[in-house]
Amino acid sequence: MARQAKTKEEKFAEIVSNHISDLRFDLEFAGKYLAWTSSLTYRRLLIVLEAMKAEREQANDRNHVPE
Repeated sequence: MARQAKTKEEKFAEIVSNHISDLRFDLEFAGKYLAWTSSLTYRRLLIVLEAMKAEREQANDRNHVPE
């Protein structure tokens, strides 16, 4: 079976993940730059972070084995 093409969201997430994982990437400067951009950018970035947190919590709940 052929793999479907990645969505633009998957491509974006992969690029962001690669940059954040790169220890040479200056996260502080990126944060400052994003702060200088529009408030829309800031609000949308918060939505991404909240979605990431929710997904992590759900994954932890699925993987938690009660004793």
